[in-house]
Amino acid sequence: MAVIHRKQLSAMGIHYLYYPLDYMLDAQAKAGFQTIELVGMAPHFLMDHTGFQDTAPIRKMAEEKGLTIGCFTPECAVYQYLMCSPEPGFHERSMEYFKRGLEAAEQFGATKLLTNCIGGVWDEEYDRVYERAVKSLSLLAPTAADYGITIAVETVRPEESKCIITLPELKQLLQDVSHPNIKAGLDTIAMGVAGETPEEWFSALGNDIVHTHFVDGRPYGHLVWGDGLFPLGSYLDVLNKYHYEGLISQEITDFRYFEDPAAADARNFRAFEPYIIEEGDGADV
Repeated sequence: MAVIHRKQLSAMGIHYLYYPLDYMLDAQAKAGFQTIELVGMAPHFLMDHTGFQDTAPIRKMAEEKGLTIGCFTPECAVYQYLMCSPEPGFHERSMEYFKRGLEAAEQFGATKLLTNCIGGVWDEEYDRVYERAVKSLSLLAPTAADYGITIAVETVRPEESKCIITLPELKQLLQDVSHPNIKAGLDTIAMGVAGETPEEWFSALGNDIVHTHFVDGRPYGHLVWGDGLFPLGSYLDVLNKYHYEGLISQEITDFRYFEDPAAADARNFRAFEPYIIEEGDGADV
């Protein structure tokens, strides 16, 4: 049977948009999570291209509740700051923003920063957007190395970008950037929309997959497990087969969960309970 370690299962907070940080952390700790992927968005953490709020009280609050911040994800899907920003000044500000994100990640004690390659305008030639993605990640890689952070790049849905939305594109991108601090993040929704499978991803990228947004879908949705059509046990079998040791992060974004995000997290955690082994059990994940 597929197994995971409790610390691999990571909560996120997008569906807590209308609740404060302490409420979110209390709910996620109560649900059973020990790890979180903190998203750099209001009202939980404020940042821009010039700086960010003090990380120390947030890290202390999380740790006092038994939570470790394993990954930090700056908001990267709105037009304030984007990896492939088309206009030079816009792009420069975006690069500074992601550098601040890497600095914040290090202060939180995280080892990963998750992002994507959104930002190319849709009447722009594909090759120009792709070249900007390579340029942007190549610019950020040395800063990531300085802070001891690995940048995990995910694919996205075609409604969000025309570039880096499939596994072959991401594989080529990693080859062209060719830096040890730039790796892959598997998002099961973008994967499913592209008609791909976890087996195809791990067969193609193996240990280059260092982070996952591992949620249920139809294939769209970013849903709590059990609300979509994906086979949880079978997907976890693939992670075990390839000895995946990264986070299994729960990016819940559907608006049905925004009214009562704590209930969604509790139900989502319960879906994983049959697969969780505690530290010291001796099972080989």
